[in-house]
Amino acid sequence: MKITSAVSISAACAAMIFSGPGNAQQNDSWVIGEIAPLSGPVATVGNRLNQVTKMWVDAVNANGGIKGRKIQLNTCNDEGKPEKAVSCARDLIDKGSILIINNSVTPSILATIPVVEKGPTMIMPSPTVIPAADSYVFTVSPSVVHLMKAMSSFLASNNVDELGMVAATDSTGEVEVKQAQAVFSEAGIKLNLARIDLRATDASSQLVAVASGNTKVVYSSYIGAGAATIAKSYSNLGMQQPLIVSYGNISNAFVDVIKDNMPSRLLAIGVSSLAPETISDPETQKRIKEFTAAYQARYGERVDLINLMGKVTTDTVDAVLRNVDDPADPETVKQYLETHPIPSIQNVRFSKTDHVGLNEKDLRVVEYKDGAWKLADPIK
Repeated sequence: MKITSAVSISAACAAMIFSGPGNAQQNDSWVIGEIAPLSGPVATVGNRLNQVTKMWVDAVNANGGIKGRKIQLNTCNDEGKPEKAVSCARDLIDKGSILIINNSVTPSILATIPVVEKGPTMIMPSPTVIPAADSYVFTVSPSVVHLMKAMSSFLASNNVDELGMVAATDSTGEVEVKQAQAVFSEAGIKLNLARIDLRATDASSQLVAVASGNTKVVYSSYIGAGAATIAKSYSNLGMQQPLIVSYGNISNAFVDVIKDNMPSRLLAIGVSSLAPETISDPETQKRIKEFTAAYQARYGERVDLINLMGKVTTDTVDAVLRNVDDPADPETVKQYLETHPIPSIQNVRFSKTDHVGLNEKDLRVVEYKDGAWKLADPIK
């Protein structure tokens, strides 16, 4: 009896030792973790990304899964708070997640990176966090530097040599300010800068400060509720300069919030798939149309940039599950992503020296007109 028990215990221990997170799933499902702010001040971002994640999971499972295994999605609401994001990451790892989708905001993402230092692979659509090339973290989004360069090129082509910028005082705003100062200085564009607290309910003084002199355009790097504060103050002041809003505000939800305070012209720097007519590849255009139709059929609304980046994120995770022999091994996943382009509505390309999947060549300046985001008109 004692011998039998010892053998049984040894076998159980061996099974535990040789079973990584992937094998712990008992070969019946792929366990995918997701961190997203589903409540709180940036819930708009988290919920719109989460909608796409759920849409992907449902579509895969309805078609029999991947390699005969369905996807089990575990989503953790971090409320956009770093300490909760860390708890989410640890909990998702404990539940056997072989890949983590981080759909949260900058402070939360930065807090979770040390948690996944040894894996699992973490994939995200954030422009403000640039993953180290030796890490297991990848962003499918262009970086803030790429966004600023695209904006700089647009302004220069329209003979704009002075820009007003209102940035938040949080870590996201700090990243954007540093990058903006470097990019616009190099381009010879004067930057008039003002900072504002995320909890502020009026931005009049900041807007007056940055819009003085020869400022033809104002840029707000805010996301979420803060961006609505900028738009309201913009309207109250009767400002006529075009307002460029943050990458993260290219959404129908944001437009609905500011519809009563709409600037004379609302612009943003977005991915090319927002303006499909600028994409020449027919296969990419087809993927955009298919996703747009499927999303509208499910949610009854137009897709926006947040949804599009969620699609690129899930396509990247999907490619890993389909093409990597052991998606639970972060080193194998890393090697795959660094050497294989990912076909999506924006084709993603990582490398051994760069874990940022898109760049300024993948961006366009868009403008909200006729009820949709379209290629922007020139600055007059």
